[in-house]
Amino acid sequence: MLIYEVNLEVNESVKFKYAGWLPSHLEKMLKFRGFRHAYWFYRDPQIENLAEDLTLWTIHYIVDDIGCLNEYLQGPAKEMRQESIDLFGNQFKATRRILTPLAGAGIDTETSP
Repeated sequence: MLIYEVNLEVNESVKFKYAGWLPSHLEKMLKFRGFRHAYWFYRDPQIENLAEDLTLWTIHYIVDDIGCLNEYLQGPAKEMRQESIDLFGNQFKATRRILTPLAGAGIDTETSP
C-alpha cells in the first residue's frame, strides 16, 4: 500500500467550480486498477504562509502498490491531468508526491471490540 498525494493550490476565482468538479474526478481515479480510496483534505494557507486568496487542498489516493501507480502514471495520467488544465487553465497549481508507509500505530476499529 502507498499514498499518491496531490497538493492543489486553487485560485479563489474558481474554487467553487473546482470543488464541484473534483468529486467526479476522484470517482474516475478510483476506477483505475489498484486505486482503493481517495481522501480530500483542506489546508490553511495562513499556516503554510501562502496567499490567503488561495484555497489549498490535498488529495490522498490509497493505491495497492507501485506497479498500479506506475501503470496509471505511464498511461492515463496525462489525460486526467489535461482535463483539469482544459477546465481551469492556470487558475490552479498541482504538485504530487508518493508516500510509502514505514510503520503504523493505532486501533483498527473494524476488528477491535
